[in-house]
Amino acid sequence: MGPGGLAARLLACFALVFATWNPTGVSFYDWVGGPAPLALKAAAAALLILLHILFGRITWLSLGGFGLGFMLAMLFLGVFTLSEFEVIDLGRGRTWGYVFISVASLTLMTGVTWSLMKRRVTGQSNYLNPPP
Repeated sequence: MGPGGLAARLLACFALVFATWNPTGVSFYDWVGGPAPLALKAAAAALLILLHILFGRITWLSLGGFGLGFMLAMLFLGVFTLSEFEVIDLGRGRTWGYVFISVASLTLMTGVTWSLMKRRVTGQSNYLNPPP
């Protein structure tokens, strides 16, 4: 897996999370209250739910509970470190929205990438494991 594959996974995870909700007001969450046809809204909701389940399941199987908690703790530690060095301002209204979206996206990307790296190193696939 090269840098292109990693970038593609990162973009896919950010696109999924940002398309579902973001603080700018241009997302599925804001669109669903508009005048679009109900069938289109239902199809978009089904697709987003399916993708969230797929990415979440892969992340859970590859990282596990401890790995997922560790990943979230490290990302939030990084956020608070950036705040202490005044790179980001957590006192602004939209900042927390972007923080949560970024943490969720990076966690999903790490889970999907870790699964593929584990398969390459050990030959063991997470996709065939039974559910917990």
